Amino acid sequence: MEFRILGPVGLWLDGAELPLKGSKQRTILAALLLAREKVLSDAQLGEVLWGKNPPATYQAQIYTYASRLRRHLQGSMALIRQGPGYFMRIGTARFDYHEFETLSRSGREALRTGRFDQASELLRGALDLWRGPTLTDVTDLLAETERPGIEEVRMKTLESRIDAELALGRHHELISELVGLVNANPLRERTRAQLMIALYQGDRQAEAFATFQEGSRLLSDELGVDPGPTLKSAYQAILTNDVRPAFPVQRSSVATTSRPAVLAADTPDFTGREAELDVATDRLRHRSSLVTVTGMPGVGKTVFALHVTDQLRAEFPDGQLFADLRGSGGTPLSPGEALGTLLGGLGVSGSSLPASLEQRAHLYRSLLTDRRMIVVLDDAATDRQVRPLLTGAPHVRTIITTRRMLTTLGGQYTLNLSPLGSADALSLFTAIVGPERVGAETSAASRIVGLCHGLPLAVRIAGARAAAKVHWPLARLATRLADPDRLLDELRLGDLDVQERLRDGCQSLDPLSRTALLRLSLLDVPSFPHSTTSSLLGLPDASGEQITEHLLDMHLLELAGIEPDGSQAYRFHPLARLVAKEIALAEGMSAALSLT
Repeated sequence: MEFRILGPVGLWLDGAELPLKGSKQRTILAALLLAREKVLSDAQLGEVLWGKNPPATYQAQIYTYASRLRRHLQGSMALIRQGPGYFMRIGTARFDYHEFETLSRSGREALRTGRFDQASELLRGALDLWRGPTLTDVTDLLAETERPGIEEVRMKTLESRIDAELALGRHHELISELVGLVNANPLRERTRAQLMIALYQGDRQAEAFATFQEGSRLLSDELGVDPGPTLKSAYQAILTNDVRPAFPVQRSSVATTSRPAVLAADTPDFTGREAELDVATDRLRHRSSLVTVTGMPGVGKTVFALHVTDQLRAEFPDGQLFADLRGSGGTPLSPGEALGTLLGGLGVSGSSLPASLEQRAHLYRSLLTDRRMIVVLDDAATDRQVRPLLTGAPHVRTIITTRRMLTTLGGQYTLNLSPLGSADALSLFTAIVGPERVGAETSAASRIVGLCHGLPLAVRIAGARAAAKVHWPLARLATRLADPDRLLDELRLGDLDVQERLRDGCQSLDPLSRTALLRLSLLDVPSFPHSTTSSLLGLPDASGEQITEHLLDMHLLELAGIEPDGSQAYRFHPLARLVAKEIALAEGMSAALSLT
């Protein structure tokens, strides 16, 4: 026998529906099933049948409905009178809502542990049990009480299924479904966030931003609130190219993860860098187990590393690992903490992690010995931090991103990323804003990109601002960026901030190098030799050269060419100079510098 409430309420035997007379008998059945073998009093049953004022004979009528229902039950099933009420025992009979809950629970557990194919299958199976609006053919009193909670469980299961399929890369198939769901539930933030992610992964970034803006407006107009954490997180993930599944992936207590894949998704609007990509992929395929990617803050080192990894995914089928070493923050990750992150990606839970750095390093190397994998160590601080994380395994490739030169790592190939050329920067801006809008205001788009000076972070922020402000002409944004007093303020969106990134680089310097950088920023010259640094600090020529070269290694200065005497000439990136000059003036440094 089968009990059903996920659609018309009823009893089924061998594929045939058994006759239940009227909505009240179906209401009794549904209420007792949802009570899960708990006693419902006559008063409770009377309220879902007739409301607050049942007829004087309500107990007799309930007895009649229960008696008629009891005739259909068999075997271990029973409708039992207990005190002034009833409860139902269904034994091993099927109950569609119970099956739904079991499949949904198993599917969400599979999702939680990263078994996305299995999660999708289980969650689809749960949703297939639905045959239309639940609790039909019962009294409005019961439907209004129980249906919202059941429908909410269904929506959460549906959203979990979509999470699994987004993780499987099925964004193209999901977009039309998500559009319908958002139209039907415009204030539901998780569904809107999923649509944003699907659009972004489907190369429709401008529509993703517009979806966020529409949701923000509706929440404000309808409820008087700002977007919640789910919607904000999706927006931020798109801004930072850090689109990950919207659920925590937890691992078992032993290292059994066969194909870890804990990298952020490759960004669909990756632009240019063809020569650098060719070099990096060739080195990692054939000649080097370690590639270090350097460059100034905001130049796109992490995005480049992820794109290289995506290009090589098929050739390193055992998975990818990622660790943010936080080298540009206040407290870099220790090697032991970083190994804990990497081992977690391999399935080693916190309770199973060895205590010492040496033990963690040994376990990490042993787990990678026979694997073909790529490891991305992002934002490294020093050689010492990174060295324990290098395995020496023959088929493991490591990509390090760092703002500073790492000089003592054996066997590395260092690749320096420069700002984008004007054509590639315009292509990136177009990918974010949309070709139609850029085509309508080509000159303004070129001005915007020019004012970003090729820095990908600046271009991305400007593009995101334009995409979010669909009612602005691009010329308006270009005018705002053209004001040097507000340029840095305009290149800020959410926690993406060009000024903050470049300021962090300045603040990480030792005191003497920092003073040199700030004083150099006040000079009204396009380029300068290292002797300028010596003069500004009153130091010997060799010391000035050492400090200037250190600033070059930290990617806070660039090479500008060769001076007439054959020495190197240096210069600032325009945005880096603007930030350094602002700090210098705020600290009272004088622009009237005497060079001797």
